[in-house]
Amino acid sequence: MNKNGEHFVTCGQMKVLERRADESGLSYYRMMENAGVGAAGIIMQSIGGAGISEEVGSYEGVPVAERSDEPRNIYVFCGKGNNGGDGFVAARILNDSGHKVTVILVDGEPKTQDSITNLGLIRIRGLKILDMAENNRALLELDESPDVIVDAIYGTGFKGGLSGNGLKAVTYINNRKNNAHSKAGKSDVKIIALDIPSGLGGDIINAEEAETAGIRADITITFHAKKPVHVQKFAEEFCGRIAVVDIGIDEEKLWNIEV
Repeated sequence: MNKNGEHFVTCGQMKVLERRADESGLSYYRMMENAGVGAAGIIMQSIGGAGISEEVGSYEGVPVAERSDEPRNIYVFCGKGNNGGDGFVAARILNDSGHKVTVILVDGEPKTQDSITNLGLIRIRGLKILDMAENNRALLELDESPDVIVDAIYGTGFKGGLSGNGLKAVTYINNRKNNAHSKAGKSDVKIIALDIPSGLGGDIINAEEAETAGIRADITITFHAKKPVHVQKFAEEFCGRIAVVDIGIDEEKLWNIEV
């Protein structure tokens, strides 16, 4: 679908494309890996690094190419679904590239198999992991100043309003940015959302449907294609700049598969 020349797919269409891709040999796990690796490359590029070892995406038309060498302090907030899984992959790549990464489990342990597997891969590496479901003081243990906060809490399937630990995490993230801005005159904390800033629904097209407490990102990294919300004027204050990562889906081919 297109709006003003911009290609996008609805969340329902994206689910169909992912299912057909999986059936055609591009596994859900591989798509998650591609998403997280691509996101990590763009994150590194956005903070002044050159990226990672192979081209996996682009940010404002610039290909991601080489490993970043300057360590940064990065918080990755992860939900219990596949958006959190994308965050686990990105956290692993950022850690392996020399950055100091802390992972925050917002709603406890992940529930999808691919996300569980990817959390295991970062546990093996010894990353610091805080669980808000088990520790109600987890956010108080984030006592360092982050250079980057990655929002991988809720993805395109989010509906309704923020509540519980999700609301606490989103409020914390927005406040860190606002506080840094008020102290320094400008914010040095970069907020990067994966797929959708937490609090927005992927298919919403009216400002009244937006969760006003949602993440205010500097960059939103979405996967395969923009979703309807990304092309709405009102969403600019939530999404910031938008980068699209190719996760291996051949849309034209998959729409033409007989079902």
